[in-house]
Amino acid sequence: MPAAGMLIDLFRVARDIGERQHVRTVETNAQGAVDEPLLAGAALEPATYELLFHVGRYFKARRVPLDEDPFLNVVPVRFSIADPQHSYHVTLLAGPWSYTVYRG
Repeated sequence: MPAAGMLIDLFRVARDIGERQHVRTVETNAQGAVDEPLLAGAALEPATYELLFHVGRYFKARRVPLDEDPFLNVVPVRFSIADPQHSYHVTLLAGPWSYTVYRG
């Protein structure tokens, strides 16, 4: 089912030193998606980015039985955008103990 209320942080990663710059934080809507693109227009530039999906927080809020420290707490997904003219949809399918990611 769609992950409504999943907290997601977006970072831009500096190529030469690997440091991250926080871009924005969003929460998914009832359909498990964000209401608008995380990056658009001039903000969408060729770079390496990282999304942090707060899956432990999400499952805890839904009272899913978890260990005290969830097996998956924050799922990082690092990806690169080469051509800002293309469409990039990063999809996460997650359970309390596993996940998969793909570009939609």
